[in-house]
Amino acid sequence: MRSLFALLLAAVLGIVLAPKSAFAAPSAKAEKTTLTEADGRWRLKLSIDYGSVPDIAFIPMIFDFEPVTYYERALTDESPKTPVLNKKPLQNMKHINESMEVGFSDGTGKAFKVTKFDFAIRRDRGFEAGEYKLIIKIADSGKQVGQPIRLVLEGDNPVVDRRAISFVGEKADGDKKGKPKSKHADTDVAKSDEPTGDPAPSSDGAPVDAEPPPPVEPKSGGCGCEVPGTIAPTPFAALGIALVGLVALRRRRSRR
Repeated sequence: MRSLFALLLAAVLGIVLAPKSAFAAPSAKAEKTTLTEADGRWRLKLSIDYGSVPDIAFIPMIFDFEPVTYYERALTDESPKTPVLNKKPLQNMKHINESMEVGFSDGTGKAFKVTKFDFAIRRDRGFEAGEYKLIIKIADSGKQVGQPIRLVLEGDNPVVDRRAISFVGEKADGDKKGKPKSKHADTDVAKSDEPTGDPAPSSDGAPVDAEPPPPVEPKSGGCGCEVPGTIAPTPFAALGIALVGLVALRRRRSRR
């Protein structure tokens, strides 16, 4: 009986005095939960407790980020020049997963159950200023490491213009300005001043010429033109006249 009691006591003491690390669950804690943006990045620093000394130096883990709040910067009618911050709750958003290997050993190869780990959260990976819920999981088993961590990423998102559009003001401005003046207006006025018709009549009603027409010099001699109503003599007519004259001359001689 005494030997059996001693064995039971040893077993109980072994359980009670056993190292807590053998039964500890993995956990993680953020050094800061509110991060400031620098060059499109936020630096997240974590302390991860694996719960026990891992068998391998690097443990693949998944960092699951769920967007819960978006920090909108908007121009409004009340603040048309300076953006105001609107915290817009988000639901059923796509998660952003970052897969990384977390090391639990030093340069000499000695392993530890607790490690310091940090990495950059970047805009080019889909992150924006706002709030996220971070869940860390062991990639092989899917086991969750600690409780979810709520992170606040401070920064300036692109500005959104939410001012009301007013067409009345634009119309009033247009009326004040009036129609645009044609660049040819001055030229058109100058052209209209130039006289385009006949010269203005003089005081007595007769038109005044700017310059009299030049005098026409008379031509000497005939112009070689035919006078209307006359017939130019032909060779046959001249021959007939000569014969008539010859006959008349002979008659005169015969009378003598």
